[in-house]
Amino acid sequence: MDPGAASDIDIQVGQLGDVPRRNAEQLLTLAPGLFLSNPSGEGHASTIFLRGFDAGEGQDIDMRVEGVPINEPSNAHAHGYADTHFIIPELVDRLRVIEGPFDPRQGDFAVAGSIDYRLGLGHRGVMARGAYGSFNTRRFVALWGPAGTSRRTFAGVDFVEGNGFGTNRAHAATRAMAQYERAFGQGFTASLLATSYAGRFDTAGVIRQDDYAARRLSLCPATEEDQFFCLYDRNQGGGVARHGLSLRLEKRGHSEMFEQQVFATVRQLRVRQNLTGYVGDVSPTGEPQRGDGLEQSYGGVTVGGRGAYSRRIDALGRRHEVEIGYYARYDDADSAARRLRFADGVPYRVDLDNHLRITNVAFYAAGRFTPLSRLTLRGGLRLDTFAFSVVDRNRPTIDRSGNRLTSEAVEAFGIAVQPKLSADVSLHRQLHWITSVGIGSRSSDAQALSQGEFAPFARVRATESGLVSNVVESGSFLLNARAVAYHTRVERDLVFDETAGRNTPIGASNRFGGLGAARITMPFGIDTQTSITYAEAYVPPTGASELDLTAGARLPYVPRWVARIDASLRRSFRAFGETFRYNVASGFTYVAPRPLPFGQIGPAYGMLDVAVRFRYRMVELGLEGTNLFDRRNKLAVYNYASNFRGPSEFPSRLSQQHFAAGPPQMFMATCTLYFDAPEEEQQ
Repeated sequence: MDPGAASDIDIQVGQLGDVPRRNAEQLLTLAPGLFLSNPSGEGHASTIFLRGFDAGEGQDIDMRVEGVPINEPSNAHAHGYADTHFIIPELVDRLRVIEGPFDPRQGDFAVAGSIDYRLGLGHRGVMARGAYGSFNTRRFVALWGPAGTSRRTFAGVDFVEGNGFGTNRAHAATRAMAQYERAFGQGFTASLLATSYAGRFDTAGVIRQDDYAARRLSLCPATEEDQFFCLYDRNQGGGVARHGLSLRLEKRGHSEMFEQQVFATVRQLRVRQNLTGYVGDVSPTGEPQRGDGLEQSYGGVTVGGRGAYSRRIDALGRRHEVEIGYYARYDDADSAARRLRFADGVPYRVDLDNHLRITNVAFYAAGRFTPLSRLTLRGGLRLDTFAFSVVDRNRPTIDRSGNRLTSEAVEAFGIAVQPKLSADVSLHRQLHWITSVGIGSRSSDAQALSQGEFAPFARVRATESGLVSNVVESGSFLLNARAVAYHTRVERDLVFDETAGRNTPIGASNRFGGLGAARITMPFGIDTQTSITYAEAYVPPTGASELDLTAGARLPYVPRWVARIDASLRRSFRAFGETFRYNVASGFTYVAPRPLPFGQIGPAYGMLDVAVRFRYRMVELGLEGTNLFDRRNKLAVYNYASNFRGPSEFPSRLSQQHFAAGPPQMFMATCTLYFDAPEEEQQ
């Protein structure tokens, strides 16, 4: 179906993939207003900020890859954790981004919106790339597009490792992806996708601003440079693995389409961090604290399927469309959290140990109706049901009635009804005014449920209205632009809690703002995209009117302004009877201000990245530079009480700014070899 909202965007990566990006996750910054913050290491999923939401590592965004869900419900590290590091970035063809809960196909976690990675490889033949860069970073990637197949058939392997840009930031990962798509005639197509990924990473964590200013971090030299990238606890980092299969069948007819997909995923995650030092340990009288190290782990299996049937209908002299579909998913997982000693990282206490069985079954009906020549209505209704079965294996050995077992089972059930509606008014052939309203939801974190409970949902009500323009002219000039205003209210929002090491409930929140975005593609090899987003977010006090949008304190950590520019130039010239190609690409991000708890404001963030490449025949040489001006960015900034002085020190309850250092100036040299398939074998 057509886009259902002003912020429903199909982003073709195209030339904008030339802009330096370390991984597939960073392609998300092509979505207007989206900012990534990763204080936890190269193999850890970033915190996503989108249009006034601190979406955590996926709690408020329905994340998928080729339709396969990747959010992990009730993960001990983050409810809805979504790790995209298993994707080879060169295989991302486009992104389907919907900012807001305006499409009936959006499922669990679609509070701020949804994102679906669509894969493809345009080059037919073999591409092999080697890279070496700052901090001993090494990467090798090989891609294969078999001759005689479409861009949807490919295979790729990718290996990367490095020492990281400071103490305790080493990382290594390997990933493989392969997809085969075949058309059988009469509109029938089948595609099979397989993925495999494993990695490990070290993390420096956060440091206190006052310790950095006084140059008193003992693990590093007392220079400003070394202290900025220093740390307190070396026992931080993690490991991850993910393996998946997906089979998708599609049948297209003259006026109807049937689609069916089944998928299975196995995944494992372990994260170690220490955000507060020595604050939370309750030790016997007279004994020093052991430390606030936190190990969070998650391992599970997901199986599921989805399907849809759509049909075009001609009535009242116009064409309409209806669709019905279903979605089913079952998760069987173990989720645990343990406290670690600061000195050696040895576990000393279990905070959480759950075995989870979660079933999500959903049905939806969607439609597009054109009652008037210049008016199109889109929308539908989605019904999500959740069945939770939780075995808590960390219960006490004794209670008021006497001795007891340490495990206890809980079952709960929940239903979420989510209507959506959009009105599209055609002001001109190339200009549309689209207004949308919708309700979305985030499922309950299973660890907070009680026996027989009707599981509550984080319910979101969203409204947006905007102008969308698509201009296509001869000579391949393309303009896609939009200007949108929005408002969202969440009934059960979450915000980062340093003690829990994850986002925790805070009650209701309001956010509103606007965005402007434009992408221009020109016939002489230029592709540019610019976006700027403004967001205000507040936590209203109890009893405040829903119309009083600025009541209460500002929601912390959500940036007010996010601006992003991407640009790429591809050109060729002839000399000495040969054809030479060159490419220049650049990306710029600016974020400010960043509200913090207790009325504090975090510093602005700015980053300029540049890449240049030169190709002669089958050989391409390139140089990529990130953070070109070597700005000392504080990638993540927090404000809370901590004690890193030692176990015997009395912990202060005064809040202090903490930050995780962003990457310094880094360079990466690349050499790419292209072995093209013979032209007569290409489609």
